[in-house]
Amino acid sequence: MRLILRAGLLAATMLSPAAAFAQAAPADEEQAANAPQEIIVTARKTSEKLQDVPVAITAFTADDIKAAKIERLADLAKLTPGLNFTPLFGAQNQLPIIRGAAQTLGQLNVGVFLDGIFLSGKAGVDLELNDLERIEVVKGPQSALYGRNTFAGAINYVTKRPSAVLTANAEFTGGNNGLVKGIASVSGPISDTLRFRVGGFFRQFDGFYRSSIDGGKVDFAQNYGAIGTLEWAPDEAFLATLRFTYSKENNGQPPSSIIRTNGGIGQPAGAPASQRRNLFFFGEVPGIARNGVTVNTRSVPGLPGGSYGDREESIRGSLDLQYDFGPVTLTSITAYAKRNAEFTFDGDNTICDRTGGCPTFGFPFVPNLPIGSSAFSLSSNDGYFRDISQEVRLSSSGKQTIDWLVGFYYYDNINVGVERGLSPSTTTGPTAYSAFNPNYSFPRIRLTTKSYSGFGSVNWHATDKFTITGEIRYESETQTFAQCPTFFANPSATPPAGTVACGAVPSPIVTSPTSPFTGGLTVFPSPAGTAAATAFTATQQTFSFATPRAIFSYKVDPSALVYASYARGAKTGGFNTGLNVFPDQRTFQPETTNNYEIGLKSRLFDNRLLFNVAGYYTDWQNQQAVCQNPVTAGGNSTNRSYSCNVAAANIYGVEVETSYRFNDVFSIFGNYAWTRARYSRFIDDSGAQNLVLAGLPAINFNGNSLPYVPDHKFLISPRVDVPTKGPIKLQARADFVYQSKSFVRADNLQNFGDRATVDFRVTATNGAWRLQFFVDNAFDDASPLAGVRFFDTTNFFVSAPLVQGANRRQIGVSLGYNF
Repeated sequence: MRLILRAGLLAATMLSPAAAFAQAAPADEEQAANAPQEIIVTARKTSEKLQDVPVAITAFTADDIKAAKIERLADLAKLTPGLNFTPLFGAQNQLPIIRGAAQTLGQLNVGVFLDGIFLSGKAGVDLELNDLERIEVVKGPQSALYGRNTFAGAINYVTKRPSAVLTANAEFTGGNNGLVKGIASVSGPISDTLRFRVGGFFRQFDGFYRSSIDGGKVDFAQNYGAIGTLEWAPDEAFLATLRFTYSKENNGQPPSSIIRTNGGIGQPAGAPASQRRNLFFFGEVPGIARNGVTVNTRSVPGLPGGSYGDREESIRGSLDLQYDFGPVTLTSITAYAKRNAEFTFDGDNTICDRTGGCPTFGFPFVPNLPIGSSAFSLSSNDGYFRDISQEVRLSSSGKQTIDWLVGFYYYDNINVGVERGLSPSTTTGPTAYSAFNPNYSFPRIRLTTKSYSGFGSVNWHATDKFTITGEIRYESETQTFAQCPTFFANPSATPPAGTVACGAVPSPIVTSPTSPFTGGLTVFPSPAGTAAATAFTATQQTFSFATPRAIFSYKVDPSALVYASYARGAKTGGFNTGLNVFPDQRTFQPETTNNYEIGLKSRLFDNRLLFNVAGYYTDWQNQQAVCQNPVTAGGNSTNRSYSCNVAAANIYGVEVETSYRFNDVFSIFGNYAWTRARYSRFIDDSGAQNLVLAGLPAINFNGNSLPYVPDHKFLISPRVDVPTKGPIKLQARADFVYQSKSFVRADNLQNFGDRATVDFRVTATNGAWRLQFFVDNAFDDASPLAGVRFFDTTNFFVSAPLVQGANRRQIGVSLGYNF
């Protein structure tokens, strides 16, 4: 049945014209069928019509965002060809993937920007998307103009500008699973030269899942925030824009559980010969029941942070200055951001459910874990991120025979965190952590990044139809890493040169001005905890690289553009901060890609049909893959994992966006992405021990699929403007999204099955009023989208997948009013 459905849907996709989301509502209703309004985008740091840009871009207008109810990255990914989103276990590890360039550890391969300003950290990119004018998803490396971490593409959120007249709007949303949300904004002039815009939101959600251990809420959310903008234009030449955003989030844990192994019988490491177990999981990982998440949610005394969950507070501010000198325009963007982030999650995600108890690593010298026990470890961190950036650019004004742009960019980042993870030496699980905390030397880790770059672009309009574009960026980046314990048992010991002890109370690491980085490693004695947690270390590294791009574009006629391009992508290296990695694994190096693309953008049949297609090839070298030390290295699976430059990959793909308006009533939209992402080189021996124990040969990953990347993904979205009498307008749409199976890891032993979801929207408007009924995941598909290699505490710590549950069916209604 599933195969029939898949074949039928694929046939429907091939036979049905579909949609590009870069189409706004026409300004003139009488020309709606054949004169769609152009979207202006700024993906190349200048204003251009979307269909005239020789780059693959999917854009969403403010109307598109409301109509589709795009509120988070997951919503954006469903509707964008070539973009996948994997929520890797909570807000701390969000993973957008463009064109198959997937990674698990390290910095993102996709740069996310708010009004052109880089958002750092995996936790900082999944915003509540409110008061937006536009979203631009730019595919392929944008390293030449955007720099760091736009290795595979970029996502730019553009907020609404202040209005010339006083306006206001408010919207309230309610739904099942305890969903309550409100948003509001006010905008208008203060004087002839000064305008303002302020807005805010709140969101409360009880979550889709409950704990099978204690019945508590798992993935709840309680968030609120505000945004403010001031625009000052004393004359036609000068514009100053001051922006400020604030948000505070109190979220639960990711709804994740260990999936028990099902094959590869052998003798686990650390187990007697009589104890043979399944050492691997093979095949499709199952979904998680709504009340079946194996995590603890009830607070106990001494729990780091006081309760389970993720808590974040963000402040961002920027000043954008533009002056039009006539032939050239000068732009300056100054930005500051700080984000406090603190979380405590269940660190083992399992429970002993075997009669007679569960043998663990070290059995029989370590007694069985009692049935019903579950609190074996914690994953916890308390830290902050601070960003300062400055961009200055000078560009030619108007379209000349040669258009140009030059700029300079400076970026300064500090990331400090106290690793508060615990693995108490108890088989029953503690009822209080208070007795364990003083004995653990929680390490404090401080990472810094300073980056300088110069960039430029030139467009030579050789003829009225043919344009050659050249872009290049040179970047130099210096990173530092320092670690010291927040507690150690020998207060009289002297820290090594270049570091100062953190002390019993967490405080910033201070480096010596004379010897800031020793590169050495000294372990101080401690009666409890681990040697890794009591280590002092400090080191630094510097990278530099150039990233060019060349584009050749030809305007066949006013409604059709063809182009071809080459781009060099580069992503900086970094530090492995896990506690259980060896000294020679502490750093990893940059990775690079060579990218080739051809594309067509067109409007046909009197503008009724929009058809955009792009084909690309990516040669990915020195890839930052995920390696993992064996159990004998100590610590949990997370602290043994590290980034390693041992892989290479080839990625081929095709993306199609198309729409067709049959008449004023019916239109159909859609897109399709074929992504063939395969390793060309990757041999990972981190699972070799279990393979030998199971009597299986070593795995060579050459030819395997990259994790989290489906070969096929498509959207079909029919839309109807229902004819009505009177002032009420009624619109209905359905968004059917399908993606084929993808894999959990590079070994391709476990996979996420194919997934199909359907969302419905029915919207009624009557002048200022707007009422929308919505259903997300109408048929409640439970196929998981995220998973990693983890370990099963209750089964000799054998390698087992840790899987996160999918967003389940959500039903609700939104009521809005524009003043």
